[in-house]
Amino acid sequence: MKYVLYLSPTERQLWGRDGQGWQRVSGEPRGHVWVVTDLVEESFAAIRTPRLFGRDRTSYIARQLATRYPDTPYRSFLTPDQEGDLIGRIAPTRYILLGVDAAERLDAELDATPNPVAGLWPISMLLALLGRDRDLPPDLFLVLPGPGTLRIVFLKNRTPVLTRLTLTPNQPGAQVDEIVRTLRHLENTQVLPRGRHEHPVLLLADPGGLEGPMAAAHLTRVSLPRWEATPPDDWLFPLFDLALKSPVGQVAPLARRAEFLAARLSKASLVLAVIIALAGISGAANNLWSLFSMLNESRQLDASLQQINARIAEVERDIGKFGVAPETVRRAVALHDEEIVSAPPMEPHLRLIANVLAIDPNLRLKELQWRLLAPGALPCNVTVAPDPAAAGAASPEAGSEKRKVELAFELAVPVSYGPRDRAQILRNISGQLEGLAGLTLWQDANKDLASGSLRGGSVLGAATKLSWCMTLPGIAGATDGPAGGPTGVSKP
Repeated sequence: MKYVLYLSPTERQLWGRDGQGWQRVSGEPRGHVWVVTDLVEESFAAIRTPRLFGRDRTSYIARQLATRYPDTPYRSFLTPDQEGDLIGRIAPTRYILLGVDAAERLDAELDATPNPVAGLWPISMLLALLGRDRDLPPDLFLVLPGPGTLRIVFLKNRTPVLTRLTLTPNQPGAQVDEIVRTLRHLENTQVLPRGRHEHPVLLLADPGGLEGPMAAAHLTRVSLPRWEATPPDDWLFPLFDLALKSPVGQVAPLARRAEFLAARLSKASLVLAVIIALAGISGAANNLWSLFSMLNESRQLDASLQQINARIAEVERDIGKFGVAPETVRRAVALHDEEIVSAPPMEPHLRLIANVLAIDPNLRLKELQWRLLAPGALPCNVTVAPDPAAAGAASPEAGSEKRKVELAFELAVPVSYGPRDRAQILRNISGQLEGLAGLTLWQDANKDLASGSLRGGSVLGAATKLSWCMTLPGIAGATDGPAGGPTGVSKP
């Protein structure tokens, strides 16, 4: 249960709130006490300060509080909403001072309270906080009737300006007259403009009998939407609930609240210690779980390793039954892939030569040689590796070297052909060969004929052997296999 000590001009009431709501308490409280005052000595005062920061601003406001309320330590200040730019919000120049100038009464009441005091809030401040609700007008009268009293708080732009507590009988006419008297004071001090304007009033009581006199005095009754359907049994209860939240406007000095603040700090420290302990336990549990997971994974890996070793031993036993070493089988497979499977068929290449020789049916093939070159072997009896660009072949990319097929053939030309016919036949054959995609011509009878002519020797002597030698692309071959001799077929 939480306790509120309510101090009015005539009585002292202790209230407690439990799960069933607020109720009067006759005995001593058994916990912290929140104090709410409803005294005549409550007041507000607006001040303006230079634009100060930090300790300078705090010291200046403290001096202003001591000047305005020199006889009471029950004083504080609040910062209303500021107008202007960002610097006006960072370093405000408008403040509202509030205090309860009844130090003797409050000291006696708090000394008589054996329990720690959570704080002291004037009811004027709680009413001002209630009136800052966004559903209410910014300029507002808040009226709280009591037994033979009337509390009036006026807000301008949601900032408290005036508070009054009057001895007013609980009669509608007298209460409205007191509100109007407060309104005339505000007009005389130029807080409100004169004129027949409608002024909103939040009446925290049963409006029975007040609506007619209020309408005649141009006072408009407003209400809070959340309490419009079901108003509270006593309007002090919402104010007590607000005090339990420890809002701004607390005026008790620090010495009166030291025990409460120490208990709260101790509770916060205890909560923090529990959180740290739980975090440590959670971290230890996570580490322990990780350790168990690692041990479980280790056992699983050991079991898998044993299964793999068992399978390897079984495979080795099966291999031993064949009587052949695994390395011999591996070499045989590599030889099959490199020398047998990689050999291209002869038919496409022979068909290519037949198509070239079809240009003249009188030509005869004297000799044909076809062989598969080993990786890196030089074709056509060349002793020096030529530049691929000079030989008319593109440089192979790394890892994409192809095995080549060497194809060489020699022709027999009829003896009835003269030198011109012979030269024309050689040019036609060489031209067709050079136009084939992927073919590289290493020996050319046409060029040999031209070379013999340039040297001035006999043409027949220089080109008696009409032969061509070329390489054709085969299929990809293993570059790391044994560099054996070429596989070849020769036909006369």
